[in-house]
Amino acid sequence: MVLKGWREGAISRAVGIAGAALLAVAILLGAWVVGAPGAVYASPTYSALRGIDRYETALAVSRHAFTPGVGAVVLATGEDFPDALSAAPLAAAYGGPVLLTQPMALGDATAAEIARLAPKKVFLVGLEPALADQVRAALPSLSPDGVVSLVGTDRYDTARLVAQEVMAKLGSVSGVVLAPGDSFPDALSVAPLAAAKGWPILLTPGEGPLPAACTQALEELSAGTGVEVGTTVDPGVPGYTWRRVVGSDRYDTSAKIADFAAGEGLTYAHLALATGEDFPDALAAGPYLALDGGILILTRSDSVPGPVVARLQAHGDEVESLDFVGLGGAVAGVAKLLLARDGLPDGFSFGSLSIGSKGAMVAWLEQRLTDLTYRPGPIDGVFDKRTYQAVIAFQKWEGLGRNGVMGADDWTRLVSAAAPTPSVSSSGDWIEVNKARQVLLLIEGGTVVRTLPVSTGSANVGIVTPSSMFTVYHTAPVWEGPRYKPCYLHNLLAIHGYPSVPAWPASHGCVRVTLWDMDELYPHISVGLRVYIF
Repeated sequence: MVLKGWREGAISRAVGIAGAALLAVAILLGAWVVGAPGAVYASPTYSALRGIDRYETALAVSRHAFTPGVGAVVLATGEDFPDALSAAPLAAAYGGPVLLTQPMALGDATAAEIARLAPKKVFLVGLEPALADQVRAALPSLSPDGVVSLVGTDRYDTARLVAQEVMAKLGSVSGVVLAPGDSFPDALSVAPLAAAKGWPILLTPGEGPLPAACTQALEELSAGTGVEVGTTVDPGVPGYTWRRVVGSDRYDTSAKIADFAAGEGLTYAHLALATGEDFPDALAAGPYLALDGGILILTRSDSVPGPVVARLQAHGDEVESLDFVGLGGAVAGVAKLLLARDGLPDGFSFGSLSIGSKGAMVAWLEQRLTDLTYRPGPIDGVFDKRTYQAVIAFQKWEGLGRNGVMGADDWTRLVSAAAPTPSVSSSGDWIEVNKARQVLLLIEGGTVVRTLPVSTGSANVGIVTPSSMFTVYHTAPVWEGPRYKPCYLHNLLAIHGYPSVPAWPASHGCVRVTLWDMDELYPHISVGLRVYIF
């Protein structure tokens, strides 16, 4: 056995080291006890519903979810949020989407989508009646009263008019939602629930007082029950019982609304994430999620806030499908990683990690790197030089920036990362050195058991490491000149330990390995082992 039981020895050593290290980290972190990543959840179905701008994103949602023959399409402006906030329950009442348009011009793509859906009605919420002619031109089969303009004296009155249309369609409403009309996140978070339940969304200034139009709407609807989100304004309308959902910020409120919606019969089985930094993407998601009782949570566009992290962890085993509405890859990757496994510590988030970082995130990272064969030494929650080089090896193999810092792109790649696989098709044991990626793969029985960062030869200081198949012809368990525990392949060409292993070719021709990696690697290399360099 050329590798002298690498796998058995490595596993037994790792278990012993990890046991002591995990205890140390548990003491360091107090109540949280570090463990290996837990059970893997069933993988949800992921959908990226994203266009080149807000208008195309709304179209992407519509094309994904709605088929021709909807009862109505609701058109709202993509330029400002107030009038659009009440649109989702109206669209859902008719089984159609919310689409966005410029205030005075109906885009060609939006006109084409309206034509595809062939609705019986089109509601213009907060839009000038002049746009009605453009809608009729796009859909000449509409009846004369098929385009309905809902424009009030202000955003609060427009919401009242929309609520009237919801009531007219459904006959009665069992509840109503009251949300701030001077900001958008809270109304958007509650939109799927309101749309699924047929609860009109009414608006008020977040700090009050309640506008006359809102009071009038509450009296007209006579719903009896209401939900306030993001505000504690006293409506002061007799005959109503109110429940309130308010968080510390828009993301905490959104997460709490999600839990409230689950208590009202909606389900985390279908979850959507959209940015809480702007309104258009989440606006389109409301009636779409209402189709099957899905839940919407708002997140930042470049990171996942703590309350959102907590919900993804808590409900990861429930999520069957997850939509990223208008979001880019970084947030999508973090969300996937959070859903990929259980056993993550409370309050875990995927922020930037580098040398000097400590704690639960580092311990989880070290365990994950170990699972993927980039062994970073003890799993002790300390981002040291060994963790740094393991991150470098991971970045090299995955084609990421070779800076040794765990950032958004690196966490994203961890979602789908698998252990490296050999390039050579063979059996038995061998080593591969990939010069393009600057990594060494140690292979046992055809399986990669270690992935190490290396630095190969540079023409700037010596020679480029030659590409060929070599066999080890001599090993030395000592320093020989600048080479630590060299394993010779040809003349002075060797794999050896060295104090400096940059992320790029820098040697005089040999394959440099870190000193600690060489200490572990050397006992498992014997004369005659094949080494492929390419």
